[in-house]
Amino acid sequence: MIKNYTLHNFKIHDNTSLELGKITLLTGVNGMGKSSVIQSMLMLRESYLKRDLPDNLNLRGDSFYVGLSSNIINWNPTEDAKHLVIELTATDADEIKTDKSRFSFNYLAPDKTYLESNPDDTSYDTDHMKSLSLFNQDFQYLSAFRYGPMEIYQSDEMYVDQNRQISKSMGRGEYGIYFLEKFGNENVPIAQLNYNPETEKDLSLKRQVELWMNEIAEGTSLKIDQTGNQYKLKLAFRRQGKSPLWVDALNTGFGISYTLSLLTAILSSKPGSLILLENPEAHIHPAAQAGLMRLISLAAANGVQFIIETHSDHIVNGALVGLKREILPAGSVSIYFFERDTDTYNAHLTKMEISEECRITNGPDGFFTQLQSDMEVLFGFRN
Repeated sequence: MIKNYTLHNFKIHDNTSLELGKITLLTGVNGMGKSSVIQSMLMLRESYLKRDLPDNLNLRGDSFYVGLSSNIINWNPTEDAKHLVIELTATDADEIKTDKSRFSFNYLAPDKTYLESNPDDTSYDTDHMKSLSLFNQDFQYLSAFRYGPMEIYQSDEMYVDQNRQISKSMGRGEYGIYFLEKFGNENVPIAQLNYNPETEKDLSLKRQVELWMNEIAEGTSLKIDQTGNQYKLKLAFRRQGKSPLWVDALNTGFGISYTLSLLTAILSSKPGSLILLENPEAHIHPAAQAGLMRLISLAAANGVQFIIETHSDHIVNGALVGLKREILPAGSVSIYFFERDTDTYNAHLTKMEISEECRITNGPDGFFTQLQSDMEVLFGFRN
C-alpha cells in the first residue's frame, strides 16, 4: 500500500506531498492539479512496464498523454527547476516493512517526448517495485471519459487474459465487457463483497456485478452475446409476473453501462490491489453514488487501495459514512482539497481533518459549499 506520494516540478505542482489512505479523495475546483497526480502515477507505471525505467520517463503512453517536456515543467518552481522528482513510500501487505522509492529526471532542451533519468538522485529496490500494485497486474485505472453504452465491445486476449486489465486506452474501460465474459464465472477474490451475504451463495463475478448493479438500476440482469471477437451487451429488468425483456445496451440508461466497468474493476480486485478512479459519480444519481461508495468502502476495508478524483459531495460523504458505520477503520480515509496558491499560482493542498464523529472540521471556502449557498438564496437559510 502506498502511504506517501510526493511530486516536485510537474505541471501545477511545485512541491506536493500526499498522505494516502485506504481511500484517498482528491477534490477541488477544476484545473488545480488533481488529474495531474494520477497522470504522474500512470507515467511511472507505463515507463516501468515498458522497461523505459530506470533510464527514461516516457511522456506518451497508452493510458495518458502529456506530449513534450515543455508541457509538464512547473511554471513557477521555488527550487530546483531542472528536475522532475517523484517519491513514494509504501508498506508491504502486513504494513510492517516500509520502503521508499525516489525517481528523478532531467528536463531536456529542446523538447523531448521523454525525460532522461538523473541517476545521482534516483534510488529504488527492484524487487520491492515488483511487489507494488502500481507496477504489477493488481491495478486498474478508469478515467473520467470511460466508455458508456456501445453497440459492440472489443476484446484483447493479451491485455485482458494475460494482464487482467479492463482498460488500455486512456482509462476508457473498453475491455470491461470482454473482461466480464472472460472471468465472469470466477468467484470474486474478496468474499466480503457479497451483495447479499445472508442469502446469496453465488460469488461469481458476473452474479455479484448484477447484484451490485441494483444500486444503480434495481432489478438489472446482464447478458453478453459473442460473435467472433466482438461482444454485445444486453440488459433486462425484472417485470412482475413476466419474463425479462432483453434490450441492447444502447437502449438503456447511460449510467448503467458507464458504471459497469467500475463495478467489474472493484469486484475482480484482490487484497493489495490499487484502483485509480476519476469521477465515479458521473451519470449516476446520489443514491447510486452512495451505494457505489458502500462497495468501495467494503473493498478498501479488505485491502484494496483507492485514489479517487471527485467533484461530488455524495462521494465524499459516502467515505465518511463508511467510517461512521465502522466499515472502514479510523484513519483510513484521506481527503484533500486542491486550490491555487495566490502568490505562486502553484497547487495548494489542504488535508481535511476528520473528527471522531466522522465530520470534516476544517473545510476551506469552496469545499462543497454550494448547497449552503443555494439554500441561503432560496430560503434565507444560514448555519
